[in-house]
Amino acid sequence: MNFRLKILVLLLMNALLSACVFFTKHCDYKNIYLGDRLVKIVREDYGPGKVFVHLHANESTALKAARRVARSQGGQVITLVHASTRDIEFHYHGRFYAFDPNRIYTRQGIIETLKKHHCYRKEVIPMIERFARQVLLTIPSGKIVAVHNNQDYSLLDYLPAHSLSHDAHALYYSKNISYRNFYLVTQTKDFKRYRSMGFNVIQQAFHAKDDGSLSIAMKHRNYVNVEAGYHELRPQMQMLKLA
Repeated sequence: MNFRLKILVLLLMNALLSACVFFTKHCDYKNIYLGDRLVKIVREDYGPGKVFVHLHANESTALKAARRVARSQGGQVITLVHASTRDIEFHYHGRFYAFDPNRIYTRQGIIETLKKHHCYRKEVIPMIERFARQVLLTIPSGKIVAVHNNQDYSLLDYLPAHSLSHDAHALYYSKNISYRNFYLVTQTKDFKRYRSMGFNVIQQAFHAKDDGSLSIAMKHRNYVNVEAGYHELRPQMQMLKLA
């Protein structure tokens, strides 16, 4: 990373953390280095309420929705601050690495995301595993609400004969709601509740493919992923309020 880019990233981090301190009752963070990349695991506390987890820095609508709901209803927002990119990128021992921060919560997921980015080497796996553990340690017990925006991925991928059909235990699709806006849940009671309200919802299969995502790591817990298209702020806020 060149010097000018480092300065821009540091200025961005400082601006985000200043906003965090200004708007929240309490804000804390952990500094984690991955090679030459500083990543901040930030926890913004707006008072008692839900725990929102935001993993992809480029999904700005999801972060904005989570913050607005937390400010109005209380809650915590956990987010990763590094750059405005989806992936976390770094250099280590003269080599470039990149990984998806929602594919690192199992060893299999780490291997697959490194291979996808054409940078697989065994020597960086322990470093990424330590980072993943720190993210998980930041997430408290109780219900977890992940927040994401999608562009290539949607509920349609889970329909019969589609790429993720085997990862869905149950699915409800309302043609009155965009297929980009849906819940993905681990608990049957949540599936039934969102279905009864007319929302698109998928219940993840217990033996869904291990892709290293947070939903796989949290399959034994009460986990809800709130997916929405980019710029779908109001629908995503409504879904988060009901999560």
